[in-house]
Amino acid sequence: MRIRDAAHADSPEVARLLELLGYPTDGDAVLRRLARIEASAADRLFVAEDDGQVVGLAGIHVSPSLEYDGDSAKVSVIVVDEAVRRRGVGRALLDAVEAEARKRGCVLLFLTTATRRKDAHDFYRRLGWDETGLRFAKTL
Repeated sequence: MRIRDAAHADSPEVARLLELLGYPTDGDAVLRRLARIEASAADRLFVAEDDGQVVGLAGIHVSPSLEYDGDSAKVSVIVVDEAVRRRGVGRALLDAVEAEARKRGCVLLFLTTATRRKDAHDFYRRLGWDETGLRFAKTL
């Protein structure tokens, strides 16, 4: 397995992974989104590749923080193909995101997750993440 930057050619697999999270989309929409992310200095998107197939996805978004003296980084997306879960893919992706956050001088790395994703919550806790609050959202 290798972790690398997402590429335009990955768009069909990225779309498939986003559907696993409950965000139905298609390769064309993902291509447009990838272009936006590539144009943003605040973002980076990684994929996990195993035997030439994309099996995981993770992103980072860095922003200034009023609460801290350094920037904060959000895990903007994290998903692993169900067929390869519990094989270290998620850990490798989060390690890549954390390394990128440290490289950029961030002092905090956080993520949000749906309350229904109990397995994911257990996974984050095993990796040393702390549960710190709730997220509220409003579709615009």
